[in-house]
Amino acid sequence: MNSTAPNLPHHPSGDQRFAQLDQTIAHYRHEPTALIQILHAAQHTFGYLAPDVLRYIASAMKLSPSHVHGVTTFYNFFSIVPRGKYQIMVCTGTTCHVRGAPTVVERLGQQLGIKEGQTTKDGLFSLHTARCIGACALAPAITVGEDVYGKLAPDKIPRFCQKDLKKYA
Repeated sequence: MNSTAPNLPHHPSGDQRFAQLDQTIAHYRHEPTALIQILHAAQHTFGYLAPDVLRYIASAMKLSPSHVHGVTTFYNFFSIVPRGKYQIMVCTGTTCHVRGAPTVVERLGQQLGIKEGQTTKDGLFSLHTARCIGACALAPAITVGEDVYGKLAPDKIPRFCQKDLKKYA
């Protein structure tokens, strides 16, 4: 048990990431006002906020599981499902929308075998949309991780998936 975080519940899996989470919770002195910071740290450590992680946080902080779950699902930067190694973000702002972003999302989903908000079976890619990515001159634009791709008309998506996404595999 971590000496800097006494009286925290022990996770039966023995997963060492929970010890790291214990340290974060102790750092914030179990303060309920630090829940968002703790959830951020947990998501960074685990990749997403699984039900057992949320229950653990609730127990360690003496909060109700429904409160922790409610905060998690209220903010869209938290994920309760596994995310891919690379996040594909399709801009759906006005310029991108007018230039075909909804069809780009649809075609990307078809090519990857997923819908918006889902992750590919190999765990490489998750598909999301954003109101604006700040690349209007490149509309329709997407990001893959930190990389920006522009002028991706719907008819260019198959080639984009075959050529450009291969570098992430």
